[in-house]
Amino acid sequence: MLRVCLLVLFLCGCQSTSEPLAPEAAPQATPATPEVARPSWEITPDLQVTEIASGVWLHVSWWTLDNGVRYPSNGLLVQDGNGLLLVDTAWGEESTAALLGWAERTLGMEVTRAFSTHWHADRLGGAPVLEARGIPFYAHPLTREAAIREGKAVPASIGDLGVGERAAFGPLEVFYPGPGHTADNTMVWVPRQGILLGGCAVKDLDTHDLGNTADADVAEWPASIARAQAAYPEARLVVPGHGPLGGLELLDHTRALLAE
Repeated sequence: MLRVCLLVLFLCGCQSTSEPLAPEAAPQATPATPEVARPSWEITPDLQVTEIASGVWLHVSWWTLDNGVRYPSNGLLVQDGNGLLLVDTAWGEESTAALLGWAERTLGMEVTRAFSTHWHADRLGGAPVLEARGIPFYAHPLTREAAIREGKAVPASIGDLGVGERAAFGPLEVFYPGPGHTADNTMVWVPRQGILLGGCAVKDLDTHDLGNTADADVAEWPASIARAQAAYPEARLVVPGHGPLGGLELLDHTRALLAE
C-alpha cells in the first residue's frame, strides 16, 4: 500500500574549503504518519518538484539518453536553517539553474550548499551552476578524485569517511556503505523525517536489472546494501536514484537483483 501511495505521489507530480565533519550516531526517526497528498510543481517539461515531507522536497529531472529514452533522476532539497541543502544536482546545468530559481521564488529560500552522492552526470552534472553562483558543494573524497580524473567540476571533500561510516552534514547524515553502482556511491539520511536517499546504489521496484554497471563493483555491492539495511532499519521512505520511491523493500529488491 505504501508503494502505491508513493507511486501516485511520484507521478503527480559532484569550490570551497572542506567543512569539518564529526561522526555521530544517527538521531531516531520520527514515527511514520499516514500518507497525505502533498503539493507538486512542474517547473519545466524536464523538471518536477514534489514535497514529500515537511521541509523536504523531491526533485525529479529528465534527460534524453543516447538511445532516445527519456530517463528520470531523483534528488532532494532539504531545509537547512533559513536556506536549503541540495542533495544531488538536477540532471544538467539548465535544469539545475531552473531548480535554484524555483526554490528562491516559490519557497523563499536559497540553496546555500550541496552534496553529490557520486560523480556521474545525474548527480554532479549541474555543479558548474553551483560553482558560478559561489554555492559550496561537497562529496565523498572518492567522488572528488573521480571528478578531477574525469575533468568535471570538483567538489570539496567532506573528509575521510570509510566503509560503513557516517557523519553529520547540516540537517543530514552522510553514509558511505562501500562500493556498488560506483566506488564512491554514498547515501544520505534525513533523520527527522526518516528518509533515506540511496542514490543509484538502490533500484526502484519497477527496475529489473542493474542498469549502467560500467563503473560498478558488482562483487561488493550486496555487502554495501546490507550495511545500509543494518544502519537504517527505521527508514520509512527510501529514495532510489531513479524511479518511484518506496520503503525498505527497495533494498531487498536491489539485493535480489544482485543475486541473479
